[in-house]
Amino acid sequence: MAATVGGLHAGALAAVAAIVLAAGFIQATAGFGFALLAVPLLALVLPPQTAVVVTFLHGTCSSLLTAGRHHRQVDRTETARLGLGAVLGLPLGALILTTASASVLRLLVGLATCAAALWMLRPRRQPPAPRTVAPLATVGVGMVSGVLNTAVATNGPPLVVYLRSRGLHGEPFRATLSAVFVISNVVGLVVLAVVGAVHGAAVAVFALTLVPATVGWFAGNHAAGRLRTAHFVRMVDLVLLASGLLAIGRALV
Repeated sequence: MAATVGGLHAGALAAVAAIVLAAGFIQATAGFGFALLAVPLLALVLPPQTAVVVTFLHGTCSSLLTAGRHHRQVDRTETARLGLGAVLGLPLGALILTTASASVLRLLVGLATCAAALWMLRPRRQPPAPRTVAPLATVGVGMVSGVLNTAVATNGPPLVVYLRSRGLHGEPFRATLSAVFVISNVVGLVVLAVVGAVHGAAVAVFALTLVPATVGWFAGNHAAGRLRTAHFVRMVDLVLLASGLLAIGRALV
């Protein structure tokens, strides 16, 4: 019988490594997208709960690197409000993760990913002028992202929509988004550990694929200023849509 690590054979582990490398590259280049790409694809190889925890661990490291590198561009007011909301929403997401079946989780992952991809693929007009938003509404957006984070590890879409509507672009967008991810992921890991979702197999898979994820982040960071952003983002959106459809298909089989 072939040896396994974290319950995975060598081929499956290699697939996980390739997925997190690609996700790390996208995260560093676009400022988000690690979980959107990684979770639906990892859920094809791993049990959905394990895929969420592995993504959580990798996403925390990637966000720490991005937020640390661009910390001077972080919008602290938006980060504080969104981070507070995320923390409030994390327990509900953890409850969903630990009680839903594998098929239901895969379906949720696929639907969330497809919805995000379709939103980003929609025809774009001129960016709207930044809107004034009540602090409680900002906290509410954070809560939605927190629920999605611990449920399916895809908390980016509501944050991306909100920050773009507030007029953040470029480095301030990437830095603020990453700072919120750090708050949500660090506290979320504690919540997941308390409910028993963090287990040895997930930690082992994370540890064994940390190097490719880090290589992906550094490669993406190096390439960020050299790629034609519009073309790259469009390609990523199409990949996200395809991965979401794959997850939905796996859930319905």
